[in-house]
Amino acid sequence: NANLDEDEPKILFLGQCHAEEILGIEITMEMINKFLNPSPSYYLQNMQAILQSSEVWVVPTHNPEGLTVVHGDSVDGNWLQDISYRKNKRDVNLNGIFDFDNTTEAGNDSDGVDLNRNYGFNWIFGDGPWEEDYGSNNYQSHFDYYRGESPFSENETQIVRDFALENKFLLSIAYHSSRSGNVAEQIIYSWMWDGGKSSPDYPVISSLATGISNLIPTETGVAPANYTPVASVSRKGNAHDWFYTETGCVQFLIEAGTANMQPDNLELIEDTIERNLEGALHLMNRGIGYFIGDFAADAYQVTGIVTDASSRNPIDSAVVTISEMDGPMLKSRDTNQFGRYRRLLTDGTFTLNVSARGYESQSFSITPSSISQTVQDISLILLEIRSLGLNINTPSDYSESVQLLLSDQYKTDTLEISNGSFNDQIPENHYTIKIIGDNLFPYFNEIDLTADTSLTIDMNFAGELFNEPFPNLSNWSIENGEWDVDNGTLISQSDLIYPNSLNSILSSWITNPDYQSLALSLDYQYEMEWENDTAYVAILGNEDTTVFHWTDQNWQFHTEHLFFETNSDSFKIQIGIIPDNTVEYRGIKIHNLAILNQSDNNASIGNFDSHVPDQYLLHQNYPNPFNPVTSITYELPLKSHVQLAIYDLTGKEVMKLVNEVKDLGRHEVKWNGNRISSGIYFYVLKTPHKDIVRKLALIK
Repeated sequence: NANLDEDEPKILFLGQCHAEEILGIEITMEMINKFLNPSPSYYLQNMQAILQSSEVWVVPTHNPEGLTVVHGDSVDGNWLQDISYRKNKRDVNLNGIFDFDNTTEAGNDSDGVDLNRNYGFNWIFGDGPWEEDYGSNNYQSHFDYYRGESPFSENETQIVRDFALENKFLLSIAYHSSRSGNVAEQIIYSWMWDGGKSSPDYPVISSLATGISNLIPTETGVAPANYTPVASVSRKGNAHDWFYTETGCVQFLIEAGTANMQPDNLELIEDTIERNLEGALHLMNRGIGYFIGDFAADAYQVTGIVTDASSRNPIDSAVVTISEMDGPMLKSRDTNQFGRYRRLLTDGTFTLNVSARGYESQSFSITPSSISQTVQDISLILLEIRSLGLNINTPSDYSESVQLLLSDQYKTDTLEISNGSFNDQIPENHYTIKIIGDNLFPYFNEIDLTADTSLTIDMNFAGELFNEPFPNLSNWSIENGEWDVDNGTLISQSDLIYPNSLNSILSSWITNPDYQSLALSLDYQYEMEWENDTAYVAILGNEDTTVFHWTDQNWQFHTEHLFFETNSDSFKIQIGIIPDNTVEYRGIKIHNLAILNQSDNNASIGNFDSHVPDQYLLHQNYPNPFNPVTSITYELPLKSHVQLAIYDLTGKEVMKLVNEVKDLGRHEVKWNGNRISSGIYFYVLKTPHKDIVRKLALIK
């Protein structure tokens, strides 16, 4: 029933990724043939069991354009062929011509992207365009490992990605071959990084790799007698690591054949195919728990259906974890549309955890069997529904909507509130409430919702105790490390990754004129080694200390408001990175850092004219980023001559917006950037007493 989506484990075979590595095509085509015509007889029973109990998907090639280069093709009357071509045919140098070099043993092809460097997980560590590669044993393959312009920039990897996300395969093999011979006849799997840092499911993955290895003899059959299982050490946008972390699919990269990866000996080709198929059968048997015959595999699997205890309907997207095999780099393993989950295990006892939004979580102790799958169906009980009401009072001269961020452990709901009122019926849980608005001091609260709850929230305008758009580091002291500024952004180091041997620390002192409740506003991105390395911002006062820290990854610029209280009349802002000496990432970049306080001058009645600030203020433009018009608001505590101008990153004035005497109070200027190119700019308010700098982004 290939046209039906059934409640069965799904197994994927990718025959060819790299154009020159054609043995995988032969292996997968023969696999299809054997499923259609199972012979000899000892295959028959096993293959019938596989087809009855699983879905097997076979993709002989996902690089057809590259394969055409290897086979040869007539283009505009010219015969184009390169039997050592590896990549796809992406026009990297944008000259409209397919540039390749068939005069060398390998490499030197200016065009093309290495599809097995184009996946999102650890993509950044792959090669850039036209990087030379000298390999080892005098084998050179320049330009062969280009990662592409961005993760999943290539149609081929986009299709595989979408296919994998749609189907959530349990197991997979991706066939490759090694022209250099350096990794020939190996079974490569996720992972063993520096410092002995292994993948969370390493016991399962490594034992299955050994089982596959035991069934695939090498071409010579001597030293080593079988394909060698190897935990990967590289972090370069490979498919098998992405499949594992993103979808939960355990994928093995099998280097089929020797350095003679395009043999013309038919007997050798057939022999290579047959030897590899036996390992593939073992993998499929592991997926269905088939422990009979020459290719038998241990069952060691827990599976079941998660349902609503009241309705008995399946719950899709319930989160299933094994405590002993979980990690922060793994996306959640969720039930499918049937409510089904499957987790491969090994010999031992494990803790199974199941949770879903709106339900009570449950945990079980599981001791799997080697001869049959362990079935653990789960009925989740609905949590009580409670009413949450928020009455949001903003200053009388504030007319914009506010944004409500309501978060639990599953997700964050973001809502625009324009009438000052929010009411909803939501499950009992622990929630974080954040409310933000343009030029308002953000609101933060955490509640355990165990009864109907109504909150009245008074919001005030925000003042700025400190604002740093990082035109330079003149306000900061580098205590340790390689901190720098790049085009108005603080960077933790000028190299790609932070140093692994020392802590990096940057600091600045701030005087605090009797404010207790403050908010740290960060426009930033960060990328740390999960749970081993730490980025932090610390508020170090003479009376108290607050530390905000991150041990995961969010490499997209985003704004976050972090709340703290202090009784210190001055404090030091310290930004730092603490590494653990192995496995480094890109660190932290901060676009803007501000310390916000609650303004004491919120008018209870009246309009803008009744709002009299107690200091010079330049607010963040809105919207930001923008195209082409944005609003810039500033406040004056007294009548002053002011200048407001836009500058580019070189310090050149782009446009003067204001240059005159202005009355005290709040002022707003509209800027139309339709004649200016996209980019990052500074806007500067100059007054007789104070200059204030902020940053904006014009995106067309």
